[in-house]
Parts: sequence; structure tokens; C-alpha cells
Amino acid sequence: MRRIILSLFSFSLLQLSCTKNDDLTVATFRVKIIKEICNDAIVQLVDTKSSEYAENNFVFEGQTLDDVFFTTFSCEDRAKLQTLTSDLTGTVITVRLLKTQKEDPNCGRCRATVSSRPNKSNYVEVVGL
Repeated sequence: MRRIILSLFSFSLLQLSCTKNDDLTVATFRVKIIKEICNDAIVQLVDTKSSEYAENNFVFEGQTLDDVFFTTFSCEDRAKLQTLTSDLTGTVITVRLLKTQKEDPNCGRCRATVSSRPNKSNYVEVVGL
């Protein structure tokens, strides 16, 4: 009986310690892709204003943009974004912020990137189009 109770107690502690902690928030945000090259992207918050996650007065290609940040899409997320054209400029997607970048060991990436990028940078996961 003692072993059973000890086993149940140990199992309960193990369950409590096994929480998924890579999600920064359960909230999702809609963002518009301003520019994307080789999975690196500048995105703009569409329906949310947040100085915590994005910056204002970012000048890109002659335009001053508010609520923008830099991100790198994982290959899995980039596959979710497959469209008839390779240009994702203007595409609105739903993302969730993550604490760390998604592991992608079998993903090959080119080395090109956007010409300039915002100082604010976030890891995201694409959850919908």
C-alpha cells in the first residue's frame, strides 16, 4: 500500500513538472507581412497595438510604419504559408508569440535577409491564415 501511495505521489509531481512552457502567451495576433525573404520577415500588428512586442516609426522602403517587429519563420510555418506566388507581401496571418525559436534541424535556409529590420524581434508560430 505504501508503494502505491508513493508511486501515485511521484507520478503527480512528474505531471506537474511537465508543462509546456514554450508558449509566451495563449493570445494570438493578426499580423501583415511587410516583407519576407528566406523565412526572415518584417511583420506589422493588424488588430492589436503593443509597444511591448512591436516598435513605432520604423522607416522601410520610404514608408514610416508603426507596430512592426522582425521574426524568422520556421520551415514548418513557411510550409503553412504556401501560396500560388512566392511573394508573401501583404498576406495577413495569425501568429502566437513563443519564448524560444522552434527547433528545425532538418531545415535548409538561404542566407538572404531583409535589407533593414526593426529593433524589436519576436519568435512566432503561425496558427492560421
